[in-house]
Amino acid sequence: MTQQPRYLEDTYCFSIESEVVARGSDEHGEWIALKDNIFYPQGGGQPADIGWVNDIAVKVRRHASGLVALYPEQALEFVKNEILRAKVSPAERLRNSALHTAGHFLNFALYPYGWKGIAGHHFPGESRVEFSPIGPDALAVDALPLREIEEEMAARLREGAEVKAWREGETRITLIENTEPILCGGTHLANINQIADLTIKSAKFKKGTLRISYDAMYRD
Repeated sequence: MTQQPRYLEDTYCFSIESEVVARGSDEHGEWIALKDNIFYPQGGGQPADIGWVNDIAVKVRRHASGLVALYPEQALEFVKNEILRAKVSPAERLRNSALHTAGHFLNFALYPYGWKGIAGHHFPGESRVEFSPIGPDALAVDALPLREIEEEMAARLREGAEVKAWREGETRITLIENTEPILCGGTHLANINQIADLTIKSAKFKKGTLRISYDAMYRD
């Protein structure tokens, strides 16, 4: 039941043809798993892809077996070894990838002010990064120049920087050029210049944690 996670290899792969390597049923319904999987399952602070198999809408979940399982919303008929057509929604994939990459970028934008990201949530409309102080000299939340930080990020986005991802054993690592590597299993844009409208919505401090809410879009 080997499955290839194509979504980790190419964010921009929106369709593929593949055979089924496993099928079954559980509390969520009937499911299949494709050998070449382009669907991102929810996890790591990023929502699941929206997609279809043979033009039938599917829900995407990480199965207990570790496979990425697809749950058709209506009967999906096929025979053994049949090649099925899989598609993900480009709009949602690119928006989610823009938000996830922007979250990593925001992490490094706060470094000079003494804060380091420790967790992220990259869902549309509710994206945020949580930070802990790097040391005792971290700038207080009410002293953070949020608009200046926003302007600095916008300038760097216009300049661009390549985003790379690779594996070291079972660990996947991502890197925005001229920053530091981060362990991450999400989808990312190829360059930060594809991020548009990156804005800081709010900054709150509670129980030693700084939470910055933000928004971003994909630049066509």
